[in-house]
Amino acid sequence: MRILALVLLAALPFSLLAQKKAELSWPAMELDPSTNLITYSGVPEVAGATASDLYDRAFKWGQDYYKNFGEKLRKQDKEGGEIEIFARFPIFVYDKKGEKTTSRQGLAQYTLTLRFRDGRYKYTISNLNLKEQSYQPLEKWLDREDGDAENHSYYLTDIDAEITAIIKSMTEAIATEEKKAADDW
Repeated sequence: MRILALVLLAALPFSLLAQKKAELSWPAMELDPSTNLITYSGVPEVAGATASDLYDRAFKWGQDYYKNFGEKLRKQDKEGGEIEIFARFPIFVYDKKGEKTTSRQGLAQYTLTLRFRDGRYKYTISNLNLKEQSYQPLEKWLDREDGDAENHSYYLTDIDAEITAIIKSMTEAIATEEKKAADDW
């Protein structure tokens, strides 16, 4: 009897650990106070660049970054200094262990707006939503009390990583002045 009690006492901490769920990680997504939408924005400065130069660099980046860029381009106004891009990327299902699978959950869509002035530009990524029959905003996924909060935290973390990669690629490309080849003939 003592041995059985000892075995049960020894196994108790393991059963408690098995029941404890890992703390979910949520990305730090900012809500725009005026629209209540998840929004990424910034105003990088590029010393010595004109608005026209910045527009050309951003347009070149878009052509290089997006497959079939012309289809994603919603607005291109060089004189007004504005580009608007509507794009999407896949998000994937996670299994019960929290491992990403190769099965698609759906497509996340966003709008990227770029505005240019001499020496700086402003980017805004907003209108993030899940492509469905009707508009499915991602802001409802921020509810940590939702029954599917675990999956939502995984999806939002992936979406945040993708948007952060887009911003990094874009800012690096726009900040880099294109070297013109010498016309040596």
